[in-house]
Amino acid sequence: MSEPTFSHCPRCDNVLEDGFAGKAIGLSFVSHDKFQKFVFVDEDISNAGWKKYLPSGAEFFDSYLCRSCDLYLVDFSKSLSRSQVEQVIQLRAK
Repeated sequence: MSEPTFSHCPRCDNVLEDGFAGKAIGLSFVSHDKFQKFVFVDEDISNAGWKKYLPSGAEFFDSYLCRSCDLYLVDFSKSLSRSQVEQVIQLRAK
């Protein structure tokens, strides 16, 4: 994970800024099928669970932001601790 996964925006092809998204806030997803129902529950694809409400250690996901077209890409396949984030930052700075 030392190299950024993405460098250019898939929408507008401008350079992406790499960073990190906080896991504790959750990452909500609602499919088309669910959204069309009168009542629906979103899916927390980050598996933040109770961490949204209770104190816990900080966890992060690798993420990429296009400031030109406001596209935000989050790789939620692996959560990172603060120390792992600091290692990734040092590796990418080289």
